[in-house]
Amino acid sequence: MNQIQAEENIRLIREVMSRSAHYTHFSGVSGVLSGIFALFGCYMTYWITYNVPPVQHNESYVVTWVAVLVAAIAQDIALAQRKARKNGQTLWDPATYQVIKAVLPGMFVAFVVSIVALRDGALDAIPGVWALGYGVSLCSAGMFSMKEIRVYGVIQLITGAVGLFVFSRLPQSVYILALSFGVYQIVFGLWMTRKYRS
Repeated sequence: MNQIQAEENIRLIREVMSRSAHYTHFSGVSGVLSGIFALFGCYMTYWITYNVPPVQHNESYVVTWVAVLVAAIAQDIALAQRKARKNGQTLWDPATYQVIKAVLPGMFVAFVVSIVALRDGALDAIPGVWALGYGVSLCSAGMFSMKEIRVYGVIQLITGAVGLFVFSRLPQSVYILALSFGVYQIVFGLWMTRKYRS
């Protein structure tokens, strides 16, 4: 093997290792759709607050946001799968599992705090907690993906903190949900679509 072949082999090895270490299946279209689902969830939350008997609020909120979460995850997986296939890759590669493990702690904390808030009637805190948990998950996932994901995570952390300190009453706290999971998602998704054609 001559020097040129050796250098080419090293370049190919580095390229394969880089692909396996970095998650590249994020879809801008998925971000836009997730944002639309979240805005619908915010509308339903606002509607429930004023049109459903208080005794049924918790159950109605849970049903609404579980539906939003399931829809967002389902379409995200479908679009990520399509993008991976289009690039001749598989979605379930080592980078995907690294990202999943990175986002779980933040999601777990947000889930546990939300359950306690529901139990204790502290629903006002949930939007800020969700934004904080999402921010932590994005910052962690950004270690295995594009740096813009980390920046987006920091924005979510700031939004969550502001939400807890400033918008701490329903229905005003719903504005934090609309901003962090609706507007931000749509803007970030459109930006990703334009920059990465995803």
